[in-house]
Amino acid sequence: MPDPSESDGRTGSRTRAHGQAHHGRTLAVCAADKTVRLFAKMGGHWRCFAVLEEGHQRTIRWCSWSPCGLQLASCSFDGLAMIWRCETDEFECVASLEGHENEVKAVAWSASGSFIATCGRDKSVFVWEAEDDQFDVAAVIHSHTQDVKAVVWHPISDVLASASYDDTIKLYSQDGDDWRCATTLSGHASTVWCVAFSADGKRLVSCSDDRSVILWEDKAGDLNFQQAAKLEQVHDRPIYTIDWQKTSGGGDATGEEDFIATGGGDDAVCLLRASISADPSKPKLELHSRCAKAHDGDVNTVAWSSCTDDEFRLLATGGDDGQVKLWKCR
Repeated sequence: MPDPSESDGRTGSRTRAHGQAHHGRTLAVCAADKTVRLFAKMGGHWRCFAVLEEGHQRTIRWCSWSPCGLQLASCSFDGLAMIWRCETDEFECVASLEGHENEVKAVAWSASGSFIATCGRDKSVFVWEAEDDQFDVAAVIHSHTQDVKAVVWHPISDVLASASYDDTIKLYSQDGDDWRCATTLSGHASTVWCVAFSADGKRLVSCSDDRSVILWEDKAGDLNFQQAAKLEQVHDRPIYTIDWQKTSGGGDATGEEDFIATGGGDDAVCLLRASISADPSKPKLELHSRCAKAHDGDVNTVAWSSCTDDEFRLLATGGDDGQVKLWKCR
Protein backbone atom coordinates (compact mmCIF):
# COMPACT_ATOMS: atom_id res chain seq x y z
CA MET A 1 0.00 0.00 0.00
CA PRO A 2 1.69 3.27 -1.09
CA ASP A 3 1.97 6.41 1.01
CA PRO A 4 -1.25 8.43 1.12
CA SER A 5 -1.88 11.93 -0.13
CA GLU A 6 -3.59 13.80 2.69
CA SER A 7 -6.43 16.21 2.07
CA ASP A 8 -5.96 19.76 3.33
CA GLY A 9 -8.97 19.56 5.65
CA ARG A 10 -7.91 18.51 9.12
CA THR A 11 -10.90 18.92 11.39
CA GLY A 12 -9.10 18.65 14.70
CA SER A 13 -11.65 16.06 15.80
CA ARG A 14 -12.54 12.45 15.05
CA THR A 15 -13.37 11.98 11.39
CA ARG A 16 -15.25 9.53 9.19
CA ALA A 17 -14.70 9.66 5.44
CA HIS A 18 -17.30 8.46 2.93
CA GLY A 19 -16.13 8.08 -0.63
CA GLN A 20 -19.27 7.46 -2.67
CA ALA A 21 -18.79 10.53 -4.77
CA HIS A 22 -21.20 13.33 -5.69
CA HIS A 23 -20.84 13.52 -9.50
CA GLY A 24 -18.06 10.91 -9.03
CA ARG A 25 -15.65 13.49 -7.66
CA THR A 26 -16.60 14.50 -4.13
CA LEU A 27 -15.65 13.05 -0.76
CA ALA A 28 -17.84 13.66 2.30
CA VAL A 29 -16.21 13.76 5.72
CA CYS A 30 -18.22 13.88 8.93
CA ALA A 31 -16.70 14.63 12.31
CA ALA A 32 -17.10 15.11 16.03
CA ASP A 33 -17.12 18.89 15.48
CA LYS A 34 -20.75 18.60 14.22
CA THR A 35 -19.83 19.31 10.59
CA VAL A 36 -19.76 17.56 7.24
CA ARG A 37 -16.95 18.72 4.97
CA LEU A 38 -17.02 18.18 1.21
CA PHE A 39 -13.77 17.69 -0.70
CA ALA A 40 -13.04 17.70 -4.42
CA LYS A 41 -9.89 17.48 -6.50
CA MET A 42 -8.88 20.93 -7.67
CA GLY A 43 -5.66 21.66 -9.53
CA GLY A 44 -4.24 18.27 -8.70
CA HIS A 45 -5.01 18.55 -4.97
CA TRP A 46 -8.00 17.55 -2.85
CA ARG A 47 -9.48 20.62 -1.19
CA CYS A 48 -12.45 21.37 1.04
CA PHE A 49 -14.99 23.43 -0.92
CA ALA A 50 -17.97 23.36 1.46
CA VAL A 51 -18.75 22.88 5.14
CA LEU A 52 -22.24 21.77 6.21
CA GLU A 53 -22.47 23.02 9.77
CA GLU A 54 -25.92 24.41 10.51
CA GLY A 55 -27.75 21.21 11.33
CA HIS A 56 -26.60 18.70 13.90
CA GLN A 57 -25.97 19.54 17.54
CA ARG A 58 -23.63 16.67 18.43
CA THR A 59 -21.04 14.40 16.80
CA ILE A 60 -21.98 13.40 13.25
CA ARG A 61 -21.43 9.66 13.11
CA TRP A 62 -22.09 8.72 9.49
CA CYS A 63 -23.08 10.06 6.09
CA SER A 64 -24.25 8.39 2.88
CA TRP A 65 -24.64 9.62 -0.71
CA SER A 66 -27.83 9.02 -2.66
CA PRO A 67 -27.37 6.97 -5.86
CA CYS A 68 -27.83 10.08 -8.01
CA GLY A 69 -25.12 11.89 -6.03
CA LEU A 70 -27.24 15.01 -5.54
CA GLN A 71 -28.31 14.27 -1.96
CA LEU A 72 -26.39 13.38 1.17
CA ALA A 73 -27.80 11.83 4.35
CA SER A 74 -26.07 12.40 7.69
CA CYS A 75 -26.78 11.10 11.19
CA SER A 76 -25.71 12.20 14.61
CA PHE A 77 -25.55 11.50 18.31
CA ASP A 78 -28.25 14.20 18.58
CA GLY A 79 -30.77 11.52 17.54
CA LEU A 80 -31.44 12.93 14.08
CA ALA A 81 -30.73 12.07 10.48
CA MET A 82 -30.65 14.93 7.99
CA ILE A 83 -30.97 15.13 4.22
CA TRP A 84 -28.80 17.62 2.35
CA ARG A 85 -29.51 18.44 -1.28
CA CYS A 86 -27.30 20.08 -3.89
CA GLU A 87 -29.00 23.17 -5.29
CA THR A 88 -26.98 25.19 -7.83
CA ASP A 89 -23.70 23.74 -6.53
CA GLU A 90 -24.56 24.45 -2.89
CA PHE A 91 -25.92 22.01 -0.32
CA GLU A 92 -28.86 22.84 1.92
CA CYS A 93 -30.70 20.81 4.54
CA VAL A 94 -34.11 19.84 3.16
CA ALA A 95 -35.34 17.32 5.75
CA SER A 96 -34.77 16.16 9.32
CA LEU A 97 -35.68 12.57 10.18
CA GLU A 98 -36.82 12.12 13.77
CA GLY A 99 -37.70 8.85 15.48
CA HIS A 100 -34.74 7.36 17.30
CA GLU A 101 -34.72 7.72 21.09
CA ASN A 102 -31.04 8.72 21.26
CA GLU A 103 -27.80 8.42 19.25
CA VAL A 104 -28.13 7.47 15.58
CA LYS A 105 -25.09 5.37 14.72
CA ALA A 106 -25.35 4.93 10.94
CA VAL A 107 -27.32 5.92 7.86
CA ALA A 108 -27.40 4.30 4.42
CA TRP A 109 -29.15 5.04 1.13
CA SER A 110 -30.45 2.08 -0.88
CA ALA A 111 -29.15 1.44 -4.41
CA SER A 112 -32.63 2.06 -5.81
CA GLY A 113 -32.80 5.43 -4.05
CA SER A 114 -36.22 4.50 -2.70
CA PHE A 115 -35.18 3.89 0.91
CA ILE A 116 -32.93 5.21 3.65
CA ALA A 117 -31.98 3.13 6.67
CA THR A 118 -30.85 4.37 10.08
CA CYS A 119 -29.86 2.53 13.24
CA GLY A 120 -29.08 3.52 16.77
CA ARG A 121 -28.31 2.99 20.39
CA ASP A 122 -32.02 2.33 21.00
CA LYS A 123 -31.51 -1.13 19.40
CA SER A 124 -33.75 -0.22 16.47
CA VAL A 125 -33.42 -0.07 12.69
CA PHE A 126 -35.60 2.46 10.87
CA VAL A 127 -36.45 2.15 7.18
CA TRP A 128 -37.55 5.44 5.62
CA GLU A 129 -39.31 5.68 2.26
CA ALA A 130 -37.80 8.43 0.10
CA GLU A 131 -40.10 9.91 -2.53
CA ASP A 132 -39.53 13.37 -3.99
CA ASP A 133 -39.26 15.69 -0.99
CA GLN A 134 -41.00 13.31 1.42
CA PHE A 135 -39.21 10.96 3.82
CA ASP A 136 -41.67 8.80 5.74
CA VAL A 137 -41.15 5.88 8.14
CA ALA A 138 -41.80 2.61 6.33
CA ALA A 139 -40.80 0.33 9.23
CA VAL A 140 -39.28 0.30 12.68
CA ILE A 141 -37.51 -3.01 13.31
CA HIS A 142 -36.53 -4.29 16.76
CA SER A 143 -34.72 -7.52 15.89
CA HIS A 144 -31.46 -6.77 17.71
CA THR A 145 -31.15 -7.03 21.49
CA GLN A 146 -28.38 -4.43 21.79
CA ASP A 147 -27.00 -1.25 20.24
CA VAL A 148 -27.03 -1.38 16.41
CA LYS A 149 -23.69 -0.20 15.02
CA ALA A 150 -24.12 -0.17 11.24
CA VAL A 151 -26.54 -0.60 8.36
CA VAL A 152 -25.71 -1.27 4.72
CA TRP A 153 -27.87 -1.96 1.67
CA HIS A 154 -27.46 -4.75 -0.87
CA PRO A 155 -25.89 -3.24 -4.04
CA ILE A 156 -28.68 -4.46 -6.34
CA SER A 157 -31.81 -5.34 -4.34
CA ASP A 158 -33.72 -3.57 -1.57
CA VAL A 159 -32.20 -5.86 1.06
CA LEU A 160 -30.71 -4.41 4.22
CA ALA A 161 -28.01 -5.73 6.57
CA SER A 162 -27.31 -4.51 10.11
CA ALA A 163 -24.51 -5.16 12.62
CA SER A 164 -24.85 -5.03 16.37
CA TYR A 165 -23.35 -5.07 19.84
CA ASP A 166 -25.29 -8.33 20.31
CA ASP A 167 -22.59 -10.05 18.15
CA THR A 168 -24.93 -10.73 15.23
CA ILE A 169 -25.71 -9.57 11.71
CA LYS A 170 -29.29 -9.44 10.49
CA LEU A 171 -30.69 -9.19 6.98
CA TYR A 172 -34.08 -7.70 6.17
CA SER A 173 -36.33 -7.77 3.12
CA GLN A 174 -39.64 -6.23 2.23
CA ASP A 175 -42.71 -8.38 2.82
CA GLY A 176 -45.67 -6.57 1.32
CA ASP A 177 -45.90 -3.24 3.12
CA ASP A 178 -43.77 -4.46 6.00
CA TRP A 179 -40.12 -5.36 6.54
CA ARG A 180 -39.05 -8.62 8.12
CA CYS A 181 -35.83 -10.11 9.44
CA ALA A 182 -35.00 -12.82 6.90
CA THR A 183 -31.71 -14.11 8.32
CA THR A 184 -29.56 -13.85 11.46
CA LEU A 185 -25.83 -14.50 11.06
CA SER A 186 -23.86 -15.63 14.12
CA GLY A 187 -20.13 -16.26 13.96
CA HIS A 188 -18.36 -13.48 15.77
CA ALA A 189 -17.47 -13.71 19.47
CA SER A 190 -18.04 -10.03 20.18
CA THR A 191 -19.53 -6.81 18.79
CA VAL A 192 -19.95 -6.69 15.01
CA TRP A 193 -18.95 -3.16 14.06
CA CYS A 194 -19.46 -3.08 10.31
CA VAL A 195 -20.48 -5.10 7.24
CA ALA A 196 -20.03 -4.71 3.48
CA PHE A 197 -21.42 -6.45 0.40
CA SER A 198 -19.51 -7.58 -2.69
CA ALA A 199 -20.40 -5.89 -5.98
CA ASP A 200 -22.83 -8.65 -6.99
CA GLY A 201 -24.38 -8.93 -3.52
CA LYS A 202 -23.68 -12.65 -3.30
CA ARG A 203 -21.08 -12.20 -0.59
CA LEU A 204 -20.86 -10.24 2.62
CA VAL A 205 -17.92 -9.45 4.89
CA SER A 206 -18.11 -8.46 8.55
CA CYS A 207 -15.60 -7.16 11.10
CA SER A 208 -15.70 -7.38 14.84
CA ASP A 209 -14.37 -6.51 18.26
CA ASP A 210 -12.95 -10.05 18.24
CA ARG A 211 -10.40 -8.87 15.61
CA SER A 212 -11.67 -11.23 12.93
CA VAL A 213 -13.17 -10.81 9.46
CA ILE A 214 -15.78 -13.29 8.26
CA LEU A 215 -16.77 -13.91 4.65
CA TRP A 216 -20.39 -14.98 4.16
CA GLU A 217 -21.90 -16.44 0.97
CA ASP A 218 -25.46 -16.57 -0.36
CA LYS A 219 -25.12 -19.46 -2.82
CA ALA A 220 -28.83 -20.01 -3.38
CA GLY A 221 -29.76 -16.35 -3.68
CA ASP A 222 -32.37 -16.64 -0.92
CA LEU A 223 -30.53 -14.52 1.70
CA ASN A 224 -29.48 -17.67 3.51
CA PHE A 225 -25.89 -16.49 3.93
CA GLN A 226 -23.47 -19.06 5.32
CA GLN A 227 -19.99 -18.59 6.75
CA ALA A 228 -17.51 -19.38 3.96
CA ALA A 229 -14.19 -18.22 5.44
CA LYS A 230 -12.84 -16.55 8.56
CA LEU A 231 -9.57 -14.68 9.04
CA GLU A 232 -8.51 -14.31 12.67
CA GLN A 233 -6.39 -11.56 14.25
CA VAL A 234 -6.43 -9.33 11.20
CA HIS A 235 -5.73 -6.40 13.54
CA ASP A 236 -4.16 -6.20 16.99
CA ARG A 237 -7.22 -4.47 18.40
CA PRO A 238 -10.95 -4.28 17.47
CA ILE A 239 -11.79 -3.82 13.79
CA TYR A 240 -14.18 -0.89 13.47
CA THR A 241 -14.69 -0.52 9.75
CA ILE A 242 -14.74 -2.55 6.53
CA ASP A 243 -15.51 -1.79 2.89
CA TRP A 244 -15.47 -3.93 -0.26
CA GLN A 245 -14.13 -2.23 -3.37
CA LYS A 246 -16.71 -2.55 -6.14
CA THR A 247 -15.54 -0.99 -9.41
CA SER A 248 -14.63 -4.12 -11.36
CA GLY A 249 -17.87 -5.97 -10.72
CA GLY A 250 -16.50 -8.57 -8.33
CA GLY A 251 -13.92 -11.02 -9.51
CA ASP A 252 -12.13 -11.80 -12.75
CA ALA A 253 -11.19 -14.88 -14.75
CA THR A 254 -8.53 -15.81 -12.23
CA GLY A 255 -11.07 -15.82 -9.43
CA GLU A 256 -9.47 -12.78 -7.81
CA GLU A 257 -11.85 -10.42 -6.09
CA ASP A 258 -11.55 -6.70 -5.46
CA PHE A 259 -9.80 -5.44 -2.36
CA ILE A 260 -11.51 -5.47 1.02
CA ALA A 261 -10.22 -2.69 3.29
CA THR A 262 -10.35 -2.71 7.09
CA GLY A 263 -9.42 -0.23 9.81
CA GLY A 264 -9.14 -0.69 13.55
CA GLY A 265 -8.22 0.42 17.02
CA ASP A 266 -4.57 -0.44 16.38
CA ASP A 267 -4.24 2.59 14.04
CA ALA A 268 -3.75 0.23 11.07
CA VAL A 269 -5.38 -0.16 7.66
CA CYS A 270 -5.33 -3.59 6.02
CA LEU A 271 -6.16 -4.80 2.52
CA LEU A 272 -7.64 -8.29 2.16
CA ARG A 273 -8.47 -10.44 -0.86
CA ALA A 274 -11.40 -12.81 -1.14
CA SER A 275 -10.48 -15.28 -3.87
CA ILE A 276 -12.19 -18.29 -5.36
CA SER A 277 -9.91 -21.30 -4.96
CA ALA A 278 -9.70 -24.37 -7.19
CA ASP A 279 -12.43 -25.80 -5.00
CA PRO A 280 -15.35 -23.31 -5.21
CA SER A 281 -16.67 -24.66 -1.94
CA LYS A 282 -13.56 -23.39 -0.15
CA PRO A 283 -13.06 -19.68 -0.88
CA LYS A 284 -10.00 -17.99 0.56
CA LEU A 285 -9.78 -14.84 2.62
CA GLU A 286 -6.21 -13.58 2.73
CA LEU A 287 -4.27 -10.60 4.04
CA HIS A 288 -2.79 -8.73 1.07
CA SER A 289 -1.02 -5.80 2.75
CA ARG A 290 -0.98 -3.79 5.95
CA CYS A 291 -0.09 -0.22 6.90
CA ALA A 292 0.68 -0.43 10.62
CA LYS A 293 0.51 3.30 11.36
CA ALA A 294 -2.07 4.58 8.92
CA HIS A 295 -3.38 7.10 11.47
CA ASP A 296 -2.20 8.44 14.80
CA GLY A 297 -5.16 6.90 16.61
CA ASP A 298 -8.15 4.64 15.89
CA VAL A 299 -9.17 4.27 12.24
CA ASN A 300 -12.90 4.94 12.22
CA THR A 301 -13.73 4.60 8.53
CA VAL A 302 -12.41 3.10 5.33
CA ALA A 303 -14.35 3.92 2.16
CA TRP A 304 -13.56 3.14 -1.46
CA SER A 305 -14.12 5.94 -3.94
CA SER A 306 -16.03 5.21 -7.13
CA CYS A 307 -13.42 7.10 -9.15
CA THR A 308 -9.78 6.30 -9.95
CA ASP A 309 -6.59 8.37 -10.11
CA ASP A 310 -4.06 7.45 -12.83
CA GLU A 311 -5.31 3.84 -12.82
CA PHE A 312 -5.03 3.66 -9.04
CA ARG A 313 -8.04 2.82 -6.88
CA LEU A 314 -8.68 5.45 -4.23
CA LEU A 315 -9.33 4.53 -0.61
CA ALA A 316 -10.35 7.21 1.88
CA THR A 317 -9.70 6.73 5.60
CA GLY A 318 -10.65 8.82 8.62
CA GLY A 319 -9.31 8.59 12.15
CA ASP A 320 -9.33 9.85 15.71
CA ASP A 321 -6.34 12.03 14.75
CA GLY A 322 -8.70 14.33 12.84
CA GLN A 323 -7.09 13.51 9.50
CA VAL A 324 -8.55 12.28 6.23
CA LYS A 325 -6.17 10.34 4.01
CA LEU A 326 -6.52 9.16 0.42
CA TRP A 327 -4.58 6.06 -0.52
CA LYS A 328 -3.73 4.99 -4.07
CA CYS A 329 -4.06 1.21 -4.40
CA ARG A 330 -3.40 -0.96 -7.44
